[in-house]
Amino acid sequence: MRVTTAEDVLAAFARTPGDVAAARRVARGFADLDEGERSALLWSEDPGARLLAVVLLVQAMRRRPDPELTEEYLGAARAERIDRADLVDIAAEELVGAPMVGGSTGPLFALAKSDVAWVRRIAVVATLAFVKQGDADVPLAVVGRLVRERGETMQSALGWVLREVGKRASEPALVAFLERQGRFLTKDALATATEHLPTAERDRLRQR
Repeated sequence: MRVTTAEDVLAAFARTPGDVAAARRVARGFADLDEGERSALLWSEDPGARLLAVVLLVQAMRRRPDPELTEEYLGAARAERIDRADLVDIAAEELVGAPMVGGSTGPLFALAKSDVAWVRRIAVVATLAFVKQGDADVPLAVVGRLVRERGETMQSALGWVLREVGKRASEPALVAFLERQGRFLTKDALATATEHLPTAERDRLRQR
């Protein structure tokens, strides 16, 4: 029986539009891909290969949660193989955040101290797992440690997570946070963070 290879996955992906939705469709057809072949995709120089690998990791985690999947993803991130927003945003919540809900959040705050910008973004986006449990404290604590970082890599994630805190966890906690630290957000990040607030509150916070 012929063994499926990373090249087979890439060939299938090449026949698609090459976006995240296509990567998810292709990955579902290669759920039994050998771990070594998945690793080859993850460490490839081909951006499409890395996208496929990250989607495969997420799908594997959904089937059977395994801390080794988290470590595989974070190892690649620390080595700067996870180097685009989509590679963070489609995976950080499920691969990194969800396994920490109900347990120690120390590793999450350690990620927030990383020297690698994309790892710090992972720390922020991973907190969406807490937001969806109604927890505003952990996300705001992580955001508070990174809110002064001005790069777009960070600010776009901060705005997104803050918006979700207000929408899904605690609007009062979001407002209180923005009153204290909203001045450190870029204009675009603040606009995103306040998107779902009542008009008067949104206008007040944007003028600070």
